[in-house]
Amino acid sequence: MPARVDYAIYADSDLSILTAREREALILKMQGLSTVEISKKLNCCRQNINALLLKARKKLDNPQTNTNIHRRQNIDYTQYADCDLSILSRLERIFLSEKISGKSYKEIAEQHHSTITSVGTLLYRAHKKLDNFYD
Repeated sequence: MPARVDYAIYADSDLSILTAREREALILKMQGLSTVEISKKLNCCRQNINALLLKARKKLDNPQTNTNIHRRQNIDYTQYADCDLSILSRLERIFLSEKISGKSYKEIAEQHHSTITSVGTLLYRAHKKLDNFYD
């Protein structure tokens, strides 16, 4: 059986590094609600709540982790901050500039009425083009 986590230790943490959903679940957990109670309140399954709480704990336990790194490919987009982006398409330049400035895929997608998948695809293509150009 896994060890119990004392969620009260996160009471003074900077919760702004969490997604809204992670923050919501963590606050409810810190208030003493069970995962079943939280899942009913947030209208999702208990497994999702456990996953949200685990992600929140990982972020809060290691806040130095670079949030500009793509979670699947470990791409640090800030490496392109000083590069000439003229070889990229207009949207690739826009999305990459916004990602370098710290915006999330979701924020970029919402601002440009696009999908998170499209943002990820364009950023990955920009990454490949720049890596091939500068190698």
